Amino acid sequence: MAERTLEQGSVSIPMEETKLPGGGPPEAPLLTHLKKVENHITEAQRFSHLPRRSAVDLEFNELSYTIREGPWWRRRGTACSPCLLSGYKALLKCLSGRFNSRELIGIMGPSGAGKSTLMNILAGYRETGMKGQIMVNGRPRDLRTFRKMSCYIMQDDMLLPHLTAREAMMVSANLKLNESMQVKKELVDEILTALGLLECALTRTSCLSGGQCKRLAIALELVNNPPVMFFDEPTSGLDSASCFQVVSLMKSLAQGGRTIICTIHQPSAKLFEMFDKLYILSQGQCIYKGTVPYLIPYLKNLGLHCPTYHNPADFIIEVASGEYGDLNPVLFEAVQGGMCSEESKKNSRDKNDSSCPSQCHSDTGTLEKHSFATSTFTQFCILFKRTFVTICRDMVLTHLRVMSHLSIGVLIGLLYLNIGNDASKVFNNTGFLFFSMLFLMFAALMPTILTFPLEMSVFIREHLNYWYSLKAYYLAKTVADVPFQVICPIMYCSIVYWMTEQPPEAGRYLLFMALSTSTALVAQSLGLLIGAASTSLQVATFVGPVTAIPVLLFSGFFVNFDTIPKYLQWSSYVSYVRYGFEGVILSIYGMNRSELECPLQVCKFQKPEEVLQLLDVEDAKLYVDFMVLGVFFLILRLATYLVLRYKVKSER
Repeated sequence: MAERTLEQGSVSIPMEETKLPGGGPPEAPLLTHLKKVENHITEAQRFSHLPRRSAVDLEFNELSYTIREGPWWRRRGTACSPCLLSGYKALLKCLSGRFNSRELIGIMGPSGAGKSTLMNILAGYRETGMKGQIMVNGRPRDLRTFRKMSCYIMQDDMLLPHLTAREAMMVSANLKLNESMQVKKELVDEILTALGLLECALTRTSCLSGGQCKRLAIALELVNNPPVMFFDEPTSGLDSASCFQVVSLMKSLAQGGRTIICTIHQPSAKLFEMFDKLYILSQGQCIYKGTVPYLIPYLKNLGLHCPTYHNPADFIIEVASGEYGDLNPVLFEAVQGGMCSEESKKNSRDKNDSSCPSQCHSDTGTLEKHSFATSTFTQFCILFKRTFVTICRDMVLTHLRVMSHLSIGVLIGLLYLNIGNDASKVFNNTGFLFFSMLFLMFAALMPTILTFPLEMSVFIREHLNYWYSLKAYYLAKTVADVPFQVICPIMYCSIVYWMTEQPPEAGRYLLFMALSTSTALVAQSLGLLIGAASTSLQVATFVGPVTAIPVLLFSGFFVNFDTIPKYLQWSSYVSYVRYGFEGVILSIYGMNRSELECPLQVCKFQKPEEVLQLLDVEDAKLYVDFMVLGVFFLILRLATYLVLRYKVKSER
């Protein structure tokens, strides 16, 4: 595979040295340092294991995007404001343009101009509210096919903090490539070397610098060699040296045959010169589209003179922001009048003369035969291993959880020491059993509430970039945590059962553990559902304890079923803690248990049947409790999957 020759038009990285505009011989230590970084980055030119992909040209015509504005009862406008009258606000208005392969395209504009919105629409992340046509190699875009040949690297570097750089790269390679393990390892080493990440390959992503995180985010998507790459503010939050490295890398990737499109706020003059084409927005409309050298002459033709030694990028942003007066109508009219077209046509002719012929753009759809590179089962195995490793390394979710179950178990055991067979302390024992259900419920509920809110951004990025399917991710995420959710209740129950001197019978002990574990698994499922359905971390952490209040209130410990008003008795049936508590009471005091010991002369609850009657569970069945808990588990897990599926669709 390493000796595979690439056809013209396929995406590779050229063997010639990357030359940046204005790049001359180094004359100062700073320039020598930058030249060294440049040579280091252009090691990427020597990739030999990347899969061959056809080059892609992207074109869009009359592109508009509108969103709903305000609640429906406030959507009132006037006849002179049709946008307000219909309750919609236009963010993009009649945009047209063409982005070719082997070009680094920068989408610029002041804040609120619509840069990220245009990027999201072109990448396929937004569909609802879009009007217009998007063409891929001259054909209407098929979104499923296009998303398989493109990737979107977002502004925030969303990486799993507990994986090393190499582990994250191997996960990406295993999910995206259907090659031998040796080829994957060689490719990962090549990419890490090319992007200057080999020295920190064994460092966890949480300990990487901002520039390293950005380059790792690029490396993760580069594994399957996507022909189109979208970057949202790739230089945001980076220092000048890191910015130069990232933009140099994007330039090198573009020269390898890819179409590189990025939004950028206000680049320095040096970074600005590195872009091949600009697409500048203001108020949702295009005010310039063309090459960087043509920008100053173009503005000069409109009577706008950029001051000498002034950064052109700063100048055009100042013009768009209205610092020189409201010139946007003039710029809109100039673009619509075709003043940018002559230069674009000349550019296109030069490109056609100097590059490969038109037949190099083969039908990209024929290269994408499957939805994903690997099967659902393979995805599940890879994601299960990744999730399991992450859980084991997570100090909060795992280590603290284990220690809390052990320490609380010892504390409760000491508090209720040797009361299990004492007829005079039946109320204390039932309190112990209820608190056990309470503790196991909260210990399972609260940590898992954070599971999806903390990882939702990572999941959205990987799923929409076609790493894996939703069902593979969801199964891996939920199944990987089950062993820990089973082991912790077992540890707790093993401590408190014998310290509190419950009946020394294996059957009752196993039933106590099984019911406690089942209650914890149902609570975990509810936590996953709350986390998946919540709009933010704050909402999730508030809703979790609030939902636990009615569940505990109608569990049968505070109020007997017969005492509950008839119009609220249905609430008792949806309290899963009721079935766990009921089953535990039956396993301890039911099944023909012998009389309890009475240290006093008279004990009211010496007969276990009287305890069952007091708690109104004498007619309950253990198998019913297990079945109901199982139904709760399945319904909550299915509901969580459906909520995640809805969230993924609503992202578009």
